[in-house]
Amino acid sequence: MHLNIKKSDFVKSGTEPSHYPEDIYPEFFFAGKSNAGKSSMLNKICNRKKLAITSKKPGRTQLINFFLINNNISFVDIPGYGYANTPKSVSKLWEKMVLNYLSNRKNIAGMFIAIDIRRGVEDLDRSMIDLCSSFDIKSNIIITKSDKVSKNEKMKSKKIVEDEFLTYKNIKNINTFSSKNGDGVIDVLKIIEEVCKNN
Repeated sequence: MHLNIKKSDFVKSGTEPSHYPEDIYPEFFFAGKSNAGKSSMLNKICNRKKLAITSKKPGRTQLINFFLINNNISFVDIPGYGYANTPKSVSKLWEKMVLNYLSNRKNIAGMFIAIDIRRGVEDLDRSMIDLCSSFDIKSNIIITKSDKVSKNEKMKSKKIVEDEFLTYKNIKNINTFSSKNGDGVIDVLKIIEEVCKNN
């Protein structure tokens, strides 16, 4: 049994708590390095082409974007991090925006962090996972773009990530994913269904 997404709507964007919608539904936020395939993942699991903005140019998501799913679940697309051309001032704003979100949002049910299979886990990904750990937020690592490597490479990459985070209590799932061929979509939907059931 997995979540069946029949309805997905953009609600609003914001940069600070006063802009957020009401925190009445279980909320899952999507994080990841710019260009790791975070927004494409969100679109794929919602079966919508342009729900979240995707771009060949990294760093397009500049705001925190809220979506309402099936009228009873909230998805949030937070700005990607680690884009090389981002000025320091913008990086600082990003940090403030994300910290504000994590510390003020009471209905966060989990994070999905997109990690490009060809790059593996990088320092900024570890920082994001550690940050969620400090807020006691359950994390799910989604190894994206799995269609870009062989089946053997895919399994090897997953094992490397699993080994690295063996001792992390707040990491609940590690899955591979492809927004091209649908690998891992059902896994993500099952995770969300399970969390909502137990909330």
